[in-house]
Amino acid sequence: MKYIVVFATVVLAINAASISDQWLEFKKTYGREYKSLKEEELRFAIFQDNVKKIEEHNEKYAKGESTYYMGINQFADITTEEYRQRLTYGKSVKPEKKRGILYQVSNLTLPSEVNWVAQGAVMEVKNQDNCGSCWAFSTTGSLEGQYIIQTGNRISLSEQNLVDCTTDYGNTGCGGGLMDYAFEYVRDNGIETTSDYPYTGSDGYCEFTASKSVLTISGWYDLPSSEYALQDAVANVGPVAAAMNAQLQSFSYYEGGIYWDSDCSSQIDHGVLVVGYGTENGQDYWLIKNSWGTSWGEGGYMRMARNVGMCGIDVENSYPYL
Repeated sequence: MKYIVVFATVVLAINAASISDQWLEFKKTYGREYKSLKEEELRFAIFQDNVKKIEEHNEKYAKGESTYYMGINQFADITTEEYRQRLTYGKSVKPEKKRGILYQVSNLTLPSEVNWVAQGAVMEVKNQDNCGSCWAFSTTGSLEGQYIIQTGNRISLSEQNLVDCTTDYGNTGCGGGLMDYAFEYVRDNGIETTSDYPYTGSDGYCEFTASKSVLTISGWYDLPSSEYALQDAVANVGPVAAAMNAQLQSFSYYEGGIYWDSDCSSQIDHGVLVVGYGTENGQDYWLIKNSWGTSWGEGGYMRMARNVGMCGIDVENSYPYL
């Protein structure tokens, strides 16, 4: 993946336009229409406050006081509390004892850098919209990765299939879920493609058709809670479904650089896909694929500090085996 170098003079101001112009551009870009003038005034006030925070942080980045920068994106007109309500990994779910096989770390020498995106084993960035289905995108991402690596064929799998059909396995659709529960469903039933079972971003009735299933799995591995185990699996197996903490505003407005925030806890609430790792200017990082569209982060991806336990990335990780 190529990363755009952003100079300090550009980062200091999100753009040269007035806040009103930025607001108009934001509404146009994200298709915002509000129910009333009062609602728009409220959202504009929130937008102004968020833009101020973004600009203040980017001033620190320009001075070399931060390793990442932020930008205006789809979350700019909502409060922190509203943003956090969308983080539903594991919510409304009663976690049971893990039913996957415990991954055994290899004794192999690991490469200094791995990028499964560059190797063609990662499908395009998708967007979960306002549905709390991050866990479904994390699941399909790891399934797609294993399928591509082992068959050489690229395939986009249906998140909506998992949203609608895994409630009997413990998930709650847009209300939250766990990747392991979704793996169990795919093992027992299979999964359709995105084209056959398109994403709606809302809960629906299960319309799975067994004859349209394109993939089943034999099971899945759960990783030990260790960043080295995660690195080992990413290097030797492929993209890994991972959970992490995404509570902070700094995460929501991340636009580029290597994310590091000492306030990010290990209380996991968001499902992502770890697709690689590397080092830049002496700083180790994970390459993470999110499900918030390409306008978030570095084209939908994040580089996050590695080997420091950032955001609980080592807590709960798994991948399927075909």
